[in-house]
Amino acid sequence: MAQASASLQDLIREDFLTCKICYELYTVPKILPCLHSYCQRCLELLLKDGALHCPECRLKTEAPGGASTLKTNFFINSLLELFQLKHKRDLACTVCSDAQRTQPATARCLDCKDFLCQTCTQGHCCSRLTLHHKVVKLEQFLAGEHDAEMRLLQELCCQDHQQEALRFFCDTCGAPICRDCRMLDHFEHKVVSMASAVQRERPSVEQLIESLGGTIVGISEREKTVGVAMDTLEAAGENIKETITKYVEDLSAYLHAQKDAALGELSAFLTQQMERYQQVKEELQNQRDKAISTREFSQRILDVGKDYEILHLEGMIRNRIQELQAYTPQELKSQVPKLTISWDEPTQLSKAAFFSLAFPQQQPEGDVDAFEAGSERSVSLRDVFDDNINSSLDSEEDCCLSSDERVLSTPEASLSPCRRHGLQPVCVFTFEVKQYPSYSKPSISGIAVLPHKDGYLLLDQANEEIRQYSIKGFLQKSIPLPDDDRGFCGISVCGDTLACSSDTYLFFLTLDGKFLRKLRLRGSESSYALTSFKDSYVAVSEGTLCSISLYSPSGHCVGRVKPPDYEDGKFLFVAVNAWEEFIVSDFVKKQVLILKKSGQILNVLKAPHSPLSKPFSVCVNALGSIFVVDQFQVIQFSRDGRRGGEILSSQRQRKRPRVITVDLDGRLVLVREDCHVHVVWP
Repeated sequence: MAQASASLQDLIREDFLTCKICYELYTVPKILPCLHSYCQRCLELLLKDGALHCPECRLKTEAPGGASTLKTNFFINSLLELFQLKHKRDLACTVCSDAQRTQPATARCLDCKDFLCQTCTQGHCCSRLTLHHKVVKLEQFLAGEHDAEMRLLQELCCQDHQQEALRFFCDTCGAPICRDCRMLDHFEHKVVSMASAVQRERPSVEQLIESLGGTIVGISEREKTVGVAMDTLEAAGENIKETITKYVEDLSAYLHAQKDAALGELSAFLTQQMERYQQVKEELQNQRDKAISTREFSQRILDVGKDYEILHLEGMIRNRIQELQAYTPQELKSQVPKLTISWDEPTQLSKAAFFSLAFPQQQPEGDVDAFEAGSERSVSLRDVFDDNINSSLDSEEDCCLSSDERVLSTPEASLSPCRRHGLQPVCVFTFEVKQYPSYSKPSISGIAVLPHKDGYLLLDQANEEIRQYSIKGFLQKSIPLPDDDRGFCGISVCGDTLACSSDTYLFFLTLDGKFLRKLRLRGSESSYALTSFKDSYVAVSEGTLCSISLYSPSGHCVGRVKPPDYEDGKFLFVAVNAWEEFIVSDFVKKQVLILKKSGQILNVLKAPHSPLSKPFSVCVNALGSIFVVDQFQVIQFSRDGRRGGEILSSQRQRKRPRVITVDLDGRLVLVREDCHVHVVWP
């Protein structure tokens, strides 16, 4: 009791009960999903287009019905009641005082919640009805000595039955109810006492709060790593500066111009990289602060919250903690520049560039000459695709339904050397998905890109396995799929989670193939296409429903994209660009749609206004360019779909393109019908 009271005294303070917007005591406190609370009237001022951003952590909250529809923070409300009682001046007896006569209060009855004068106190203690009530001195009450007892006696009343306290919890409805509600509206529902419900839920909430400690430690360690990387980068930069400066001091005025140019280039790189590191560091600090704030608030709820308050906030606490734990810090590879000195002797002076700096991930200039995995040169696309035989794609029986699209962190990274120099598409390298002894002939029904440039995943539907290849086309390992009689078809990578579709189910696996969870999908399609948006969600194309459902890696449906009044089609492949615009092929209507997340149709690509005839697999790159497999060709469109043209084609049945995606370098990865994979600068 003493410990709870001490904790209450820490909470029943003006600074804890003050709104961070108006700096006054809360009035109708509303709690946001990030667990920050503000006055209802203050939140109304922040509303814009049915949504608002938390002033502290900037988390966006949808509130189309206004701030009044947000959850009321009953925990803050009950603490405010205690605070206001203890800070009233000239407290009068609430039993015998009236407009003509007031008697100063000297005591407080905790059971009746009345302030009593000396006379009423004596009578209160002698009456048979109030003989066992707890009456305390006013000085002790105001000093907070009985705060814990007051909290135990506080009750929240039912909104429908004002005189009845909420003492039960309806598991069927997931809501606290009173005695009258239980006997009337909830008579046939599963109802337990409030204490039993709290006892059941408390361990899982405590476990969540405890696990948040590991998240905080991980973020702190990551922050330290970023700090060390910043120091290393700064030291390397300073070392290069010293080397350049020392060397240039022995040279003529001509070399000073070269020095200034080299230092300027280096300074620009260091500034850019330091800004990146600082941004990541600030993000980690912000994430850590959010986690600490959530842990403190949640622990306070468990320590001193009433049963109904804990149950009222349990869902929000759970969602907030799961959101924080799902956070994945950015991976920053070493970005230390290297210095090359072209001239070692002053006698070698000329008008050539004196210094050259090699920066990480710098694209080579000129044509790509990096055909690997068995070749010593780049491959001409004429060696890959032929243009002589016409054929058609009349059914979707062998469609693969997977188009994994990873969005690059910077649009510039997707610019290929071919595009920069106005060249035609060039095949960088190719490799074959081979048939092993006792294996069926491979049938690649999906392709996905691993994070951090770790390679590609190819879903072999015929042999029920995933084959992992390096970014150079070498087979690294085979990942078995979970046992499922229906066969897998779609594949996508979302962060560190692998999503696969099989019949009407969506499986979530680790990148090593370990089973995590299984979800039932909407509709009754035989196969579902998948794609991912960053690390946020997996998008599932729902065929004849003509909609796209969005699932978080934790298995929750977080949204649905449905164009209004769009019927009689069949969504096949789907991709999503950096602006969260969805590109989906409709196999029945033979067209490609560009949709907003709200479902609004931005454009429809179809004949005769575009070169499309039977669109199949689709993907997008970081600049928003759209790539579509259409029978025996690959067509590239601008982001808005208004400009488009053929970039690859093959009119041989065995060499026709089957599925495509874009890797983290912006290269087009294409799987042919004969199970050859080509990586192409488009």
